[in-house]
Amino acid sequence: MTITNLAELLSESHSDYVIYDLGRRVQAIQADTFKAICAQQRPYPYPLQDHAWFAVVFWPQLKAEQPEPFLWFLKIPLDERGLLNQATQQDFMTHVIALLGQQITGALNAEQEQQLQQSAYLFTPSEAKRAALHAQLTQRWQKAPSRYFAAAQQELHSPTNDGWQQLGIQGIHDVAVRLAANPKTTQAIAQHFTSYPESLQNALAEALEHTTPPSELMQPLLSALTSEHAATRVNALRALAGFASDHSAAPTVEQQLHQLLPSANMDELVIITARLWPALQGQLMLPYLLRVAELDNPALFAGVVRDILRVPDTRIHALGLVQRNDLPVALYQAWQQFMGKTA
Repeated sequence: MTITNLAELLSESHSDYVIYDLGRRVQAIQADTFKAICAQQRPYPYPLQDHAWFAVVFWPQLKAEQPEPFLWFLKIPLDERGLLNQATQQDFMTHVIALLGQQITGALNAEQEQQLQQSAYLFTPSEAKRAALHAQLTQRWQKAPSRYFAAAQQELHSPTNDGWQQLGIQGIHDVAVRLAANPKTTQAIAQHFTSYPESLQNALAEALEHTTPPSELMQPLLSALTSEHAATRVNALRALAGFASDHSAAPTVEQQLHQLLPSANMDELVIITARLWPALQGQLMLPYLLRVAELDNPALFAGVVRDILRVPDTRIHALGLVQRNDLPVALYQAWQQFMGKTA
């Protein structure tokens, strides 16, 4: 059999595997979806900077216990249709097979490891995304959290003036993915979120954005969007990212975003398109783009629109909107300027 894509390479090497997106939010990609993406049967759903950002976690099949997995962080360019670039897949697979053969789960010697790491398609994720991935995998495989878990949980329950400075970021991510099993911690976060020290609040928001938190957190986070502190509003938006993808919670999130938009600043607008893009698939698209246009920042407008047009779920809504003949003047002018520069 001729191997034509990454999913086939993993299957033919008799590997079990799980795939995560590491671009926008750290989230699992179903195996059937991954196979379709690799076969160019559907566009990549979470593009960022015209690339797909994968964590490929794989291990040999037919083991009594799951061995320590192998891990590739892959950055694969997308073509103009949003499909995974076929030539890039072939190039990476040729490199891997030349080093390892088709049995990719074999142990690497130091020279092979060094040569593999020289691939142009491997990347190093941020510390936060590595922590989010590790937390999700340990929960998925019912393994214990890191040794930083208890200290992070304690600090979130009873925040101190400087205790957050000693926390390991892994512990905060471990807490975030386990909130459903820890209702008292959820309650503590709901109570203290807006009063946490800024650095702790930042780290917690960055962890929560890669999860779908318990429903009990949604209202406190929505209320935080009215905070007088800009950093708290941004952190609340990040922490709400999972709710924007939740069908039952999404209407409430969209309603609150609608109220925020008339006064939203640049940072808040960027977070919405980067992390809460599912909320832009309906009626929120018009007031959102109008607010971006009203800031009279052509670079911001161009960056936001390009991002929206790259994501399959928002592209069709944006293109349908700008074809209307009753657009607000500010949005019409911003769109015309954008089209003039991209023509």
